[in-house]
Amino acid sequence: MSSKVYFHIKDLKINFKSFEGEKTVLNIDEIRIDRGKSYGIIGESGTGKTVLALSILKLLQMPPGRVVRGEISLEGENLLNMSQKRMQSEIRGKKISMIFQDPMSTLNPVFNIGDQIIKVIMENQNLNKRDAYSKAVEMINTVKLPDAENIMKKYPHELSGGQRQRVIIALALSCGAQFIIADEPTRNLDVTIQAGILKLIRELQKNLKVTVLFIANNPGLVSATCDDTAILYKGEIVERGKTREVLKNAKHPYTQMLLNAVPKNRKNEIDLNKLVFTEGNAGDDGKGCLYYDRCLKRQDKCRKKQELLQLGENHFVKCCLYKGDNDDE
Repeated sequence: MSSKVYFHIKDLKINFKSFEGEKTVLNIDEIRIDRGKSYGIIGESGTGKTVLALSILKLLQMPPGRVVRGEISLEGENLLNMSQKRMQSEIRGKKISMIFQDPMSTLNPVFNIGDQIIKVIMENQNLNKRDAYSKAVEMINTVKLPDAENIMKKYPHELSGGQRQRVIIALALSCGAQFIIADEPTRNLDVTIQAGILKLIRELQKNLKVTVLFIANNPGLVSATCDDTAILYKGEIVERGKTREVLKNAKHPYTQMLLNAVPKNRKNEIDLNKLVFTEGNAGDDGKGCLYYDRCLKRQDKCRKKQELLQLGENHFVKCCLYKGDNDDE
């Protein structure tokens, strides 16, 4: 019998209230992450990736947000049922940490790097200042920043973007958390620096056995870091499975579009003239495919409610184009 899933999202639906009424921003059937594994969430801006991350930590503003149903469980306990006091004292930092996409919004510009890491360690690991200093130096070395003693004395503005992002990773690890949420951690970095940060995250995940939820809008970033992957569109998972299978054998038209968005050659370029948007969306009423208005492969049957279909042992897609003809009514 399989052991308990380390992290589990099940039947999660989150709505936002607006002047136009309530709108569903997340409607996720299931995400399962085993301890020590890395899981990627891929999607464009506005698909609900950051809403998901904030919901896990119970940092989503309520209202306008509202949890309609579902659960987010860590080690078998539903985080959505926890009080804010308990989330703050037991979960945030100590069990789950987050790497944000903009280091300068996380780091305090008036304190040097050492003071900020030491404070986090003292608050979360109950160490005195001398031991916390030694631990802070160790964390800076862990994220492979040279001359850790000198880095400790510097202020955020004195570091490069890549160095600041490594400091943010050090802060996340300093909390002692075993589950790290990386919210587009390389978004504002150039390509060469991105590669170093991705390699670092992968090495830390393997060496320290931490669990990573990696959020990105670029499939290439996830392919370098994650064991499993889910494609998120308008708050719904439209395809998921082992990363290699999803990205090498993409089935959903949206996944295929994402993979072709950065062309490797002229044959793979998207013909923008063919992207004709229809008026309204078949999925707006919750009955049809959410991707209908953008899909070049759409058919009449796509206006019906879409089910998550299993294509292989670990490959699922929410697209009726892969449903057998005998099953289509």
